[in-house]
Amino acid sequence: MKQKNSAGYRRIGLTGGIGSGKTTAAKRFAELGAKVYSADDIARRALDPGTSCYDRVVSAFGESILLPDGAIDRKRLARIVFSDESKRTLLNGILHPYVIDRLFSDADQDFQAENFRIAVFDIPLLFESGLDAQMDTTIVVASDTETRIRRVIERDGISREQALQRILVQMPDEEKRLRANYVLDNDGSKDDLCRRVDALYELLRPEESNV
Repeated sequence: MKQKNSAGYRRIGLTGGIGSGKTTAAKRFAELGAKVYSADDIARRALDPGTSCYDRVVSAFGESILLPDGAIDRKRLARIVFSDESKRTLLNGILHPYVIDRLFSDADQDFQAENFRIAVFDIPLLFESGLDAQMDTTIVVASDTETRIRRVIERDGISREQALQRILVQMPDEEKRLRANYVLDNDGSKDDLCRRVDALYELLRPEESNV
């Protein structure tokens, strides 16, 4: 059940599986004028040395995940959590509360200064975390499995087996499609996706005054 939004701005939840093109869609929303907040960006910063999450992750996973300079080896950590559900749950339990708090606190703080009308929250685990209940509208970027595999291999330099493994541990696109208010299909080019984002943004903009 959706919660009533009293933030003063429209909250739009954007999600999509690995390799779907979600990040490209988020960047396009930002270019069009929406304020965009990325859960992945916050999570990455949360793993920097000196943060409370860094200390908890090192304590949970051991110093073997550290690089010589003391930074967390993010690729090694990714291999661990994508191959072990219990480890993935452990990491999510550390990061998610921090990320969720920062997402909304950052947006609320910016709203006080800028009084914007639309905020897009780029959240990979939007439905899994239940954060869709706190959104006014939800959007999923979807793409066929083979296209996603190719993109992940090209982007991360991993094997096909590793790419497929990372896709399969996430909620299937079919389920996300059923839960989302809008679907952006992304089996074509970047320009094709941007045109779909443009059209959807124009559709959402008249709703700004209804926040």
